[in-house]
Amino acid sequence: MSKESYLKGDEKLKAVSIIKTGLGVRLKPAEILERLHKAGIDIGERTYRRLKLEIYQSAGSTIAEIYQKQVGGTAFDELLSLEEMERRCWELYYSVKTPHEKFKAISQLRMISQDKMKFLKHFNIVQKREKLDYTQLRDDLREFHEEDDSTTPES
Repeated sequence: MSKESYLKGDEKLKAVSIIKTGLGVRLKPAEILERLHKAGIDIGERTYRRLKLEIYQSAGSTIAEIYQKQVGGTAFDELLSLEEMERRCWELYYSVKTPHEKFKAISQLRMISQDKMKFLKHFNIVQKREKLDYTQLRDDLREFHEEDDSTTPES
């Protein structure tokens, strides 16, 4: 019987985060366990190996999958925030009256647009390029319509 207690909730998330960071900077297992101990999380080597295996299994099999799962979500949020900032700059441009304030808004917009272009240049957006089978889609919609009680017009 193991003497270790299982990590749950926030403590497990904190441990996984420390292990990911340690793996990312290529620390030895003993060094990662030491960092965990300093953070107040006392786990054994067996639990460390189990958490490490969970990290590897959830990551993906290729570098592209790992990048897409780990980095893709935050990168997409960053892109949306840049677009929101651009929209705010245009609102500011049309709401101000003096040429000096309009120039400031345009200058800010230019810098945000440059950042967005740099971001899009380096961020790999993977698009699925597969042909849609419209006959299959039509059949699926008919099946969905037959399951549904409400009446919808047929095309």
